[in-house]
Amino acid sequence: MHPDQSTALTRALHHPFRAAAFDMDGTLTKLSRFIIPAELSRTLANIPPNIPRALCTGRPLQYITRQLEHICSYAPDPAAEHARWWIFAENGGIGYRWNPRKKEYEPFYEIPWPSEKASQDALEAFIKDRLGWMVTVRLRPNSMVIRYPNWVYFFPRLTRAISRLTYKRIHRLLQDMKLEHDFSVQDSGIGNILIPKESGKGHAMLRWAKELGHHVKDILVVGDQPRPGENDEDFLSGHHGTSFSVGTLTQNLYPLPVLDHRNRQLHGPQGTAALLRRVEWGKA
Repeated sequence: MHPDQSTALTRALHHPFRAAAFDMDGTLTKLSRFIIPAELSRTLANIPPNIPRALCTGRPLQYITRQLEHICSYAPDPAAEHARWWIFAENGGIGYRWNPRKKEYEPFYEIPWPSEKASQDALEAFIKDRLGWMVTVRLRPNSMVIRYPNWVYFFPRLTRAISRLTYKRIHRLLQDMKLEHDFSVQDSGIGNILIPKESGKGHAMLRWAKELGHHVKDILVVGDQPRPGENDEDFLSGHHGTSFSVGTLTQNLYPLPVLDHRNRQLHGPQGTAALLRRVEWGKA
């Protein structure tokens, strides 16, 4: 533990947060299940109504809205609950807010794919040439997702090992192509996502803070993968919100751990639920 972390943790648990943002896989769901537990959904729906909250993930909008329906179903007023949630999809590549008139989420910013640097088709061809049968590439408007054959996901440790190896190989590919200043690759533990450099969950939090008119430190951010190259690295760095990890930790001051009454670290959805029961909320 960082020598100043105990003090920072005490201070953070008494900070009047004005907004909250959550990673999904490994934070709201277990990596192997992709289902938000009912207890956590209920806790999320009971965050004070004046507090804006956001989902920040590499997943596309369609997947995220299905999970939001599950959360909102636990709220006293499910329709009003939707308006309290913001969405940052494709690892911050697109930000959405609720349009109450249309009853749907609409983009309020979007980071375009820098095709003048390298088209998605070209990068897909290079990645498949280097990695071959081992990967499948899914093209999205603002990102590229690299995944593996379905049988790999029956073996969580193997999945994490392959995901890390793939991250390193794609990172080297970007360096070889002299594109490391234009794109970044991030490891989720179940795959990799390739995004424009201006994208990312951390940048999304800065845009959200400006949109809300809050200081970024007034945003509680919760994720599970803060190590270099992982997809919560900037999100949980401490520069883009007051950050907690319910997964791995680093040697840095942030992210802060979530601890039980015996000072044992809590992980995954259980840790997120415990944290939300302890934090304090301020004015919107």
